[in-house]
Order: sequence, then C-alpha cells, then structure tokens
Amino acid sequence: MPATNRYRRLWSYGSNTIVSSLAFVAILVFVVLIVEKHPMRVDLTESGKYTLSPQTRKILDSIKEPVTIKAFFRTTEQERTGAGDVLDTFRYYNDKVTYEFIDPDLRPELARQYEIRDYGTLVLEGFNKKQSIQKADEESITNALFKLTQKQVKKIYFLLGHGEHSLEDSGKNGYSALQSALEKQNHEVGELNLMRLERVPEDASAVVVAGPQKPLMESEVAILKQYLQNGGKLLLMLDPYQDGGLKDLVQSYGMELYEDKVIDKLSRVLGGGFLMPVVTQYGAHKITDGFNVFTFYPEARSVRIAKQAPQGVHVMTLASTSEGAWAEMDREMLEKGQATFDVKVDIAGPVPIVVLAEIDKLDGAKKGAGQESPPHEEESKGENPDEASSGKAYLVMCGNSAFVDNANFGVYGNGDFFLNIANFLAEEESLITIERRDKKGQPLVLTRGQERLIFWMSLVLVPCALLIVGTLVYRVRRSQR
Repeated sequence: MPATNRYRRLWSYGSNTIVSSLAFVAILVFVVLIVEKHPMRVDLTESGKYTLSPQTRKILDSIKEPVTIKAFFRTTEQERTGAGDVLDTFRYYNDKVTYEFIDPDLRPELARQYEIRDYGTLVLEGFNKKQSIQKADEESITNALFKLTQKQVKKIYFLLGHGEHSLEDSGKNGYSALQSALEKQNHEVGELNLMRLERVPEDASAVVVAGPQKPLMESEVAILKQYLQNGGKLLLMLDPYQDGGLKDLVQSYGMELYEDKVIDKLSRVLGGGFLMPVVTQYGAHKITDGFNVFTFYPEARSVRIAKQAPQGVHVMTLASTSEGAWAEMDREMLEKGQATFDVKVDIAGPVPIVVLAEIDKLDGAKKGAGQESPPHEEESKGENPDEASSGKAYLVMCGNSAFVDNANFGVYGNGDFFLNIANFLAEEESLITIERRDKKGQPLVLTRGQERLIFWMSLVLVPCALLIVGTLVYRVRRSQR
C-alpha cells in the first residue's frame, strides 16, 4: 500500500476519533451545565429519608432572602456526614439557604464570636436575626428557619417588686447575662409590676418569677392564677425557704414544696460544694430532647410531684439529681454543717429540681379533685377528657433561681437549659413537629427450599464452577506451551 494512502487513512481515522471525542466531551459539559442549573434528585429510600416534609417545604418556599448556616463540627466527627446530607437537602429545595462547615478547634475566633460551647452547634443567620440549634435534623432546622422568618417578637416578662433578680444588675447575682441571651434569641424582655395592673399584659408569651425574697400580694397571686387558667405560660424559680407566697398555687397544679435543701456529694467531685446539686437526669420532653449536659443549682430545694394530681393536669420531672443526693429537711443541722441522711424524714435521690405541669383542663385546678398516684410516680394524669379545655397552659417550677444569674449562667449547660425552657414556653404554639420517618430494617424470611437453594448456589455450585473454569484454563495454557 502506498505511503500516501496509508497516511490518508490514518489521518481520516484519527480525525474522526478526535472529533468524536470532542463531541462526547462537549455533550458531557452541556449535560453538566444543565444539571448544575436544574438539579434533580430522586429519593429511593423506603422511608423518604432525603425528602423534606410538606411543612418544611412550605417554609422554604417563603424564604426570599439569603440564609446562611454555619455548622460547627470537628473535621473528624462522624455526625458531620449526616449533617451534610440534611443541609444538602435544604439547599436543594431552596438555593437561598447555604451552609458551611467550621471546625471550632481550627477556627477558635469564630467559635468565640458565635459563643459556641458544644460541638455540633448550628447557627442560622438571616432576616437580620440569628438562631442557634444543637441538632442537625429536619425538625430543628425547620423551626429555626421559621423563627427567623417571623416578624412578631415574643415578649417574656419578669416579675419585679419582691426582691427578684434584676435584669439590669450586672453583678454576680443579676440577670443581665440572661437578658442578653434572650434578646439574642429574638425575644423581647420586659419587667412586670402586677401592683399596677389587673391582669397580665396580652402580649406576654411567658411570665418568669425569679427568686422573690418577699411574698406576693394575694391580688398578684390571683392574677397569675387567672393567667394560667387563660392558657398562660409561667416559670417559677423559688429558692429554699422562700416560696414567695406561691406555695398554694404550685400545690394546686400537682406539685409540692417543702422546707428543704438538696445535698449532693457528686457535685463535690465535679468541683462544686455539697449544697450545689448537679443534675444528671432529664425527663423525656421537647425541652430536654437531645440535651445531655450537666446543670448546677447552688442551694436548691426539691420540687416533688403530689400524690393527688388535679384533673386535667399532667406533671412530669424535667431535671433531677443522681441517686446519691437527698433533700435535707433538718434546717438546724444544715446551718451547723452536720446534715446526714435520715431515711424517715429526708427524701432520697434522684431528687426532682425542675418539674413541668401541662394543664389541659384550665379550671381543673379550681376543683382540686384528682386520682391517687403512686408516691414515686413521675407523671400524674387526670381522667376527664370531656371536660378538658382545648387550650393548654404550662407551669414550670424550678427549685432554684441562682443557677442562671451572672455568676452561673455560663456554667456547663445552665444557660442552655434555661433558654430551652424559655423558648418552649414562649413559642410552643408556633413550633412545628415533624414525624421521624426512619424505619427499621425489615427481616427477610426464607422458606426451607429457598434456604437450600442459597446454600447450594453460594457454597457449592459457585465455588465448584470457579474451580472447574480455573482447571480448564490451566490445562489449555499448559497445552499451548
């Protein structure tokens, strides 16, 4: 064959190959550009793990401004991968939502700027607001986005006039750090003087009574009781030997206050004193969901669930000490520093310190008639749903007010626990509950015939076939030598 024809054929084949390759690459680039501008995802999981709920998609559709999510995870954390999958799903449904991972160990200045105390914290920024959450799941992120888009500011009132902690006090006993934290959570904080009012203001999302040193007037107690009966949210923080004249109110909602102090030897191991009990156990509730950090309560009293609960009131323990603590009833021995556990009088641990009453029947507290419950029952429930009101009120009783003062707000999980309570009380009606869709694996049940088939196929036929083929290949190659 002449050299000219051979070169012509090589050039023809080579040019065809080059053109085909370039066309193939161009098609790939074109497809990639289309996919980048118009991405499409298909969720093939049985539970729809990578598909957002209709509630979430509705909120995402309403977001027209950029929202940035900063996820503070260590680079080596396994949870980072799962968080990335969830955040990718949010970004797929609305490209206004963007995210970035930040290692707080490598970027400590950003961790300080955003006041990050725990790994796995997400900070959402948008609409000139900021929200921090501790869990990277759909429900938590959706609720944080919902709070960012809300124009209405929730207002929390703090009662004054009875020696309560002052919001303006920047000293160790003041609540200025707490006020600052609430305002960063997009709450408006105000003071409440019930001596000048006939009722709690209509714009109150929650009312806090923080460590009164003097008893409230009967008219003030009546206003707070009426507030609860109208579906209000009330947080009482009453110190030992100082019930603020609210003992009867607390008792009418299924809780009991005694003249005691909680002693906990475990707190000494963790750097506190015997009179600073440490909470290690939390009840199953939305307030404590995913919360597993120690909280400390300097000089706290017990809050016990009554044996007889009013109808329509559901009572549960939110926070309690370890089993090694007890509630000491002998005040004289306490003052002498010689308190010892007396099985006849004192209450053995775990000692409840924070208790929640969910009030379904708003006038149930008036009647006070209820069913008897076991002494150590953690939940008391009324049984007359026909008379129950459709609204709900909440009363949270905490046996200590100093755990969130300026000296203790930043201790371990103290501040975060209070903010969880405040957010629940102020925004419970707005929070969105999303059903978990993760399903357990389904067992594979085989008949005896199927079991035999799998046995013979996997353990006999396939190995024998590989052995026969290998032998034939060996013999053929040997014969060709």
